Amino acid sequence: MQADKDFISVGIPFFNAEQFLSKAIESVISQSYDNWELLLLDDGSNDGSLEIAKRFEQHDNRVKVFSDGKNKGLGARLNELAILSNGEYIARMDADDIMHPKRLETQLQILKDNPSIDVLGTNAYVIDENNLVFGMRYRENSGMTKVEHFIHPTIMAKKQWFVDNPYDEKAIRIEDAELWYRTKLISNFMMTNEPLLFYREFGSYYYPKYIKVLPSLIYLNKKYPLDKFWTRVLVLSSANVPLYYIFEVILKSSYIKKRRSQTIYQSPINYIEYL
Repeated sequence: MQADKDFISVGIPFFNAEQFLSKAIESVISQSYDNWELLLLDDGSNDGSLEIAKRFEQHDNRVKVFSDGKNKGLGARLNELAILSNGEYIARMDADDIMHPKRLETQLQILKDNPSIDVLGTNAYVIDENNLVFGMRYRENSGMTKVEHFIHPTIMAKKQWFVDNPYDEKAIRIEDAELWYRTKLISNFMMTNEPLLFYREFGSYYYPKYIKVLPSLIYLNKKYPLDKFWTRVLVLSSANVPLYYIFEVILKSSYIKKRRSQTIYQSPINYIEYL
């Protein structure tokens, strides 16, 4: 830890992520900003993920692995991250994504230059399972945008914000959406339009994921009984399940994956070309 530089805790919860975890960790180690710790929180993996994490821990004392053998879910692990972290700032990341080398440096500078920002997200390139960039989540613009939600693994904020605003661990698979909804009126959410993460989306069969979200939406309708927002989300999500089934299973279409991004490239190329 360098006393003259702000200390950042990077948190990566992981569960059975052996296919991509190494690249995620390597992208943190390759950051232009080097005053960080990397907290790797195992959520009960039964593949080779934990062994991969421990190998990095043995070679870099900034990497710390936590494992209790239990499967608690993402929300619980992110709340643990806030407690375990030693940094003034916390940067989120998923185990299958890749950081742009200047991500930590850029986000930290924006937060220091703009102390009124509570949570800062970024734009993101979208990559497939072969590390090919096939799109960008939002259209590329310059500057900053005020937002009400984020691409979850792009966010950075002061540790105290996460301590004061824990994830609802019962909102399984939509714990981030619930957190943004609950805190947007009391927090200043901003996004830099510069893409600083390679966000991985691949495969198909989104419709089972929507089915798994439905119990959480029912729970949130009980938590916020007088709010029509979550009722609308529940109705729309329920309606999307058969539509996603038609597109993905019957039509064998990648439409669902592509519709999530505002920019789609005709000729995907390796993410290295964007560094």
